[in-house]
Amino acid sequence: MPIRTLIVDDDFMIARVHAKFVSGQPGYLVVGEAHAGREALQMAKERKPDLIVLDVYLPDMPGLDVLAQLRGHGGACDVILITAAKETEVVEQSFRLGVFDYLVKPFDLERLSVSLRKYAEYRKRLTGASELDQRRIDDLQKLRWPAAGVKAGTESGIDPRTLERIARCIETSAAAQTISDIAQRVGVSRSTAKTYLDYLVARGDVVEELQYGSVGRPRRLFRKA
Repeated sequence: MPIRTLIVDDDFMIARVHAKFVSGQPGYLVVGEAHAGREALQMAKERKPDLIVLDVYLPDMPGLDVLAQLRGHGGACDVILITAAKETEVVEQSFRLGVFDYLVKPFDLERLSVSLRKYAEYRKRLTGASELDQRRIDDLQKLRWPAAGVKAGTESGIDPRTLERIARCIETSAAAQTISDIAQRVGVSRSTAKTYLDYLVARGDVVEELQYGSVGRPRRLFRKA
């Protein structure tokens, strides 16, 4: 089933750009655009989105109030919050209300794409499991709030060229690979490969699987998301 998404922004042009962009992402369906808080609440009630891309500043009520009312009415949808606000209290309140991700303006559409890929992977893992153990729960939590939205080159220790080589190694392989396999193919140390693979997993570009044997620790395998 597609991920039903509602776009909420008081700027008609920005809402249209975001709606068009989300519609172009694999597995997503935009079910509406709202430009005010009450309109968003009514659309959420009628169209039952899985995800709302929600701006904080709306003409009739704050986006955080919209989110609080959704939660108070038992709304089961997730929210990616978009705002120019960097104040600690705004960020803290959004965390308490359970937002999936928090994007600070100005941001490029690639950053939104990262959030959408993470959310799609989160839903796939959550709905694909008949029951959850601690390991699976920890993996889901990593997708919700990793330090993964930072662009390569701005996060300490992440070199864009090395990241691209490792990502290409994953993309060109039909089978899942171990850290050692990838390190050997790319020509880096195992510890370097592990650092970049963890980064790609947290960003939602790569999926990690555990292969259990009869004895010993499970093998970590990596494949394209």
